[in-house]
Amino acid sequence: METLAFKGLMRKEWLLSKNTFILLICFKLFIWAVVLGGSVLTKNQELLYIATSMIIGIHVIYITMIVGSGLSLEEKSQMWLHNPRSTSVILGSKIFTGVLLQITSLCTAFLLLGITVIFFDPGETTVNLITAESIFQMSVLITVSGLELAMFYTFYWAIYHSMGKFNYLAKFKVVLFTLFIIVSFLLILFIEEQLLGGLQSVLPVPIEMTKFMNVYIGEDGLWISSGREKISWVGLLFSILKITGIFFLTSWLLNKAVEVK
Repeated sequence: METLAFKGLMRKEWLLSKNTFILLICFKLFIWAVVLGGSVLTKNQELLYIATSMIIGIHVIYITMIVGSGLSLEEKSQMWLHNPRSTSVILGSKIFTGVLLQITSLCTAFLLLGITVIFFDPGETTVNLITAESIFQMSVLITVSGLELAMFYTFYWAIYHSMGKFNYLAKFKVVLFTLFIIVSFLLILFIEEQLLGGLQSVLPVPIEMTKFMNVYIGEDGLWISSGREKISWVGLLFSILKITGIFFLTSWLLNKAVEVK
C-alpha cells in the first residue's frame, strides 16, 4: 500500500517537474547544437569539448533546480495541505524524482560526450582515457554532491517559510534568514572539519575515484581525460549522514509549519 502511495506521489512530482525537465533538456541540446555548429564552422573542436564538459559538470545543481521548481509550485498551490501522507514521504518523493531525472539528464550529457568523441576524436585518444568505470564514478560523485546541495536548499527553504509563522519577525525576516544561513554554514564547516580530522585517523585509507574531467590542449590537438582524486571514506560517509540528517530535520520543520507563508 505504501509502495503504491509513493509511486502515486512520484507520478505527481513528475507532472509538476516535467516542464522544467523538458525545458532543461531542450536548453542543453540547444547549447550543444550551437557550439557544435560553431566548432564545425571554425574547425575548432576545442569549443565542443569544453562545452560538453561544462554541460556534464553543471549537473551538480540539477537536483536543486528540479526540487526547487516543485517546491515553488507547492508554495503557490498549497497542495500538500490536503495530502494524508507524512511530510517525509512527500519530501522523499520530491528528492527521489529529482535524482531519477538528474540521472536521466546526465546519461544524455554523457551521450553527447560520446558523440563528440566519435566525430572529433578519430585517433581515439579520449576513448582510451575515459572508461565506463570513470564515467560511473563521476556520475556517483555528481549525484551525491547534487543531492547534498538540494537538501541544503530544501532545508533553508523550510526555515524561511517556517519563519512566516511568527508575525513579529516579518520586518526582519530576510535579514535574520541571511544571518542564519551564514552562521549555520560556518557551524557546519567547523563541525565537519573537527569530525573529519578525528575520524580520518581511524579510517585513514582513502579511495581513488574519478571526480572531474581534464581538458588538455596541446600541439597534437585537444583531448579529455578523467581526473582521478583520492577521496576519504569518512568524507563520503559524512556527506551521506548530512543528507540523511538534513532530510529528517526538513521533514520535521515542514510537519510543524506545512502551510507556506
